[in-house]
Amino acid sequence: MFVRLASALRLERERLASIVRESEEALSDFATQEPPLRELRGIGDIVHDFYTGAERIFEKIAPELNGGVPAGHAWHRELLENMTLDLPSVRPPVLGRATAAALEEFLRFRHRFRNLYGFELEWRKLKPLVEAMPGVWALVRSDLERFLAFLDAAAKEGKG
Repeated sequence: MFVRLASALRLERERLASIVRESEEALSDFATQEPPLRELRGIGDIVHDFYTGAERIFEKIAPELNGGVPAGHAWHRELLENMTLDLPSVRPPVLGRATAAALEEFLRFRHRFRNLYGFELEWRKLKPLVEAMPGVWALVRSDLERFLAFLDAAAKEGKG
């Protein structure tokens, strides 16, 4: 169980790293000018993908080591919060509280992005998320590396 889960998480980690690289390229491309609408829509999709990718990691962990993915209208927020929990004899926290707090703005954007028309995106609101993404990714990556070390150690101990 732990070996398979760690492998799946490492794949998602690489995918998220690619998304962050895309965001850095977009920020560089539009450092001195506002992106046109079609580009803005694409950048919005990159920001959306960042949180969706992080959440995909949480969705892989939840059934294995968390008792399942939460249900109900606030399941996305609850899943994020669950990743900060220390579950003694099951798993350590996947994320630190600071990391989860940093991801909350991306979770809010994910909801907005899915519920508005692309032409309603505004660069002045999107740009701060694009600028923050590498730093938030560094937090997520660090927490994920710590969690992967737990999974690797558990696998060596024969726990799964």
